[in-house]
Amino acid sequence: MIKFFRRFRKDLIQKNKISQYLKYAIGEIILVVIGILIALQFNTWRVEKNDRHIEKILLKNIKMDLESDIQELKGVRAFKTSQNKAALRLLEYLIDTSKPLEDTVQFVNDFNLMIYFTVPSPNRTSFDIATSTGYLNNITNDRLNKELSNYYANIGLEQHVTETKRFINAFNDTYLINKYRIFNNLVMALDGQGGDYALERYKDDNRPVIQLQDIRGDVSLENYLNNLSIRLEIGIIGLEREESWALRLVGDIEEELNLKN
Repeated sequence: MIKFFRRFRKDLIQKNKISQYLKYAIGEIILVVIGILIALQFNTWRVEKNDRHIEKILLKNIKMDLESDIQELKGVRAFKTSQNKAALRLLEYLIDTSKPLEDTVQFVNDFNLMIYFTVPSPNRTSFDIATSTGYLNNITNDRLNKELSNYYANIGLEQHVTETKRFINAFNDTYLINKYRIFNNLVMALDGQGGDYALERYKDDNRPVIQLQDIRGDVSLENYLNNLSIRLEIGIIGLEREESWALRLVGDIEEELNLKN
């Protein structure tokens, strides 16, 4: 085909058909330009198709991470709710000195629960990879992109939970474990964030367990429990908000994926 066009041009020149040659040359240029434009359009279409494929994968991965976050937040919130209830039960005994001890096992385990803490561990792997590689720009919905960035940039809850952790550790290390024998044969230690198990090493321990009268009149403990309860309630509200935020983002991502299918 190329040889044919070359012979055709040569024939026009040799026959001094300048006007026809110019028309041919212009036509050839137009064909070349059209070919280039078609190639560019095809390449643009191919890049766009690849970008949309990456976007779908990215959104699906972030959605899975958010769903993992939701379960993590629920677990931490459940633990802190239980811990707050335990603190309030102990406060009742401290404030109302006439209140009799109703359940020794619960009393011991409520007291033991005061030394524990748990911190949510968000899964942000997909978002961080997308940010470092530049793939975050593949999300065409600007509002969703901004909302995801705001969600993963928010550190308010993390700061509060970390500060509560320091608060619990400080009181436990400097006061609680030095004044009271916390562990005994009635204590049920936490197994992660779900379930519990008996402390087998204390199974045959016949020493007297902590008594209600041991803590009554302890102003430092009362102040600690009040402070802890306030911190826990603030944390629980923060966890609820974070969970609701993650749920909204999951819904937004599902809606965006449906639009692209």
